[in-house]
Amino acid sequence: MRIGIDCRMAATGEGIGRYVEELVSYLAVIDKENEYFLLASQTPNAKLPMTKPNFHVVKAESKYYSFAEQTKFIGELRRLKLDLVHFTNFNLPILYPGRFVTTIHDVIHHAYPGKKMSHLFHRLAYRLVISTAVRRASRVIAVSEATKNDILKVFGIYSNKVSVIHEGVDSNFTARPAQDGLDKVKAKYGIEKPYLLFVGVWRQYKNLPRLAAAFDILKEKYGRNYELVLAGKIDAFYPEIAREVFSIRHAKDIRALGYVPDADLRMLYSGAKIFVLPSLVEGFGLIGLEAQAAGVPVAASNIPVLREVLREGAIFFDPVSAEDIAGKINRALSSQGLLEELSQKGKTNARKFDWSETARKTLEVYKEAVKSKT
Repeated sequence: MRIGIDCRMAATGEGIGRYVEELVSYLAVIDKENEYFLLASQTPNAKLPMTKPNFHVVKAESKYYSFAEQTKFIGELRRLKLDLVHFTNFNLPILYPGRFVTTIHDVIHHAYPGKKMSHLFHRLAYRLVISTAVRRASRVIAVSEATKNDILKVFGIYSNKVSVIHEGVDSNFTARPAQDGLDKVKAKYGIEKPYLLFVGVWRQYKNLPRLAAAFDILKEKYGRNYELVLAGKIDAFYPEIAREVFSIRHAKDIRALGYVPDADLRMLYSGAKIFVLPSLVEGFGLIGLEAQAAGVPVAASNIPVLREVLREGAIFFDPVSAEDIAGKINRALSSQGLLEELSQKGKTNARKFDWSETARKTLEVYKEAVKSKT
């Protein structure tokens, strides 16, 4: 087969970018037969396999989420004479006539359209594109059972069209970094006290203002002398989140780091007392698994997808209650035995999520899609 994979989000630092990078890297290990064309926004791209004879990185001139994606990108794909295209996110050219598979990571924009979709045109365009992606795809990949259930509920398609394929965990997160390396990273980011860690973009559904409010409670009610380290892009579309986060009484103990490269992130995971994932919704929750792989005790929102993915390797709280967030974190901090139990169960759980298995199951979906009548 001649298979095209939309890799335009590779090397962006976003979660979808990591999904693309890991998927194609492991496909390059397990598949020596099919010919792959990786459409990338930049070439060469160090995040993509460049040396495998059956893998070709092709420059894509059409930027993702652009008008050119709906027009020019069709021609770019057709020139490659592909048997199948894997669109690794919902955004695809709705008039593309060929056979394709799409990965749906979540339907968060249905519940939280956000300011990027503040105009009616943008909301309608999003709904048209994702609906087309789901309905016209030969097969749909959902990254979790929770996301599959959302897809079925929102779009009303047949269940057997959707395959659940979990993401994996990069093995680099399992290695315990040297203490001097951790000390250097902490000094680099101005971290001076024991700390709680959050990783992610600053958007509404990530629930950062409540995490900040819970941090105040930890300080004042429970006397916890910690810092709150927030690693991830501060989204300029949501300045009110930063205002709320830094309006708490103990804002001086918040360290907002912005984007953190993977090498530093591994260090930050290893040094955290607890990793906190307070999201109101998620499609998968990969960062929680990465924290588990690094051996960090995890406290997370009690929502179906995080229960599905993090399992017994986390302590769960009510994400709409700052009191409960603080109380559950304090409960873990109060018991060294519980912290060690969460760490060990988390590491055991993370080992069950393997990118090579993700690639193997995805390859099976490709084969099914080419044989299907749709």
